[in-house]
Amino acid sequence: MKMELLFVLSLMVFMPTMVEPAPTEERPTWPRTTGSSEINLDGRMFTLSRNYGGVIFYHPNYHFQTPYPTRSYKVGAPNTTTTKPPNTTKPPNTTKHPNTTTTKHPNTTTTKATTTQSPTRSVSVCLRYMTDAVQPTFPLFTLSPDTSSLSLQRSFDTFMLSYYDSFSVDLQPIVHLWPDIKQDIWTSVCLTVDTSKSVVQMFSGGYMSPRKVMPYQYVWSGEPVISFPGFDGQLTDVQVWDYPLRYKDIFYYMSRSYYGSYSGSVISWSYIRYDNRGRAVLEDNFDMRAKVEQESRRKEKKMRFFSVEENKLLL
Repeated sequence: MKMELLFVLSLMVFMPTMVEPAPTEERPTWPRTTGSSEINLDGRMFTLSRNYGGVIFYHPNYHFQTPYPTRSYKVGAPNTTTTKPPNTTKPPNTTKHPNTTTTKHPNTTTTKATTTQSPTRSVSVCLRYMTDAVQPTFPLFTLSPDTSSLSLQRSFDTFMLSYYDSFSVDLQPIVHLWPDIKQDIWTSVCLTVDTSKSVVQMFSGGYMSPRKVMPYQYVWSGEPVISFPGFDGQLTDVQVWDYPLRYKDIFYYMSRSYYGSYSGSVISWSYIRYDNRGRAVLEDNFDMRAKVEQESRRKEKKMRFFSVEENKLLL
């Protein structure tokens, strides 16, 4: 009897130590996501945030290494500046970057992007975004932030284009150009910069701004990188060309390829890389969600129809 009592008491002493402690709740983190060598983002959108919720897009053949918020973009592998070894007969300036097919230029640490042919080519940018009236003024994007910075900011119904950190042009799309463009849930905008004429123009939906001469000539060096610092809303269908778009091409974009196809020559939404800065979420866009829901309702309707027909046969 005493032995049994001692055994029961020992179990009562050791049982609390055998109970596993309750798991502690981990704080959610925002992972830093980098796209693969090439990604097709058709039917996808990014939900951004003005609180460190931006994203960077670039051509799959372009490489840079920098964690935000720095702007020290580097082309090719790190530490690419090489010195000539002693006692060699190898001619200078013939060393290639590792894992690249471009030759290093003398006295430079960068290589020209393979998507451009001339440092004085023009540039066009088109994109679709969605936001509310709570944030009437916000920076939209910066193109080529390291070589020839070109930034676009929205302020109510006016867009301000800044370049070289010193010059700016105000653009207001108020001229009704295409009455066939229907109202959309997205705000579709296109910016064209004609370097040869130093003329810039802005398009938004079926409206365009007057063409304006830039106060100082802008030379786009062709760095295929476009950065979105973040705003409260969604972003999709980013396209960049290394030439000024014709009105027909812009119309195709605004009509969402209803009348003709389009694809950026420098950066294309269907062939792209991206680098997530933090609080930016990649998900299906609203059109894709509506399509999935419509398909689900169609399947559900078919199932109900066949169920009714089976019940009729059983009766």
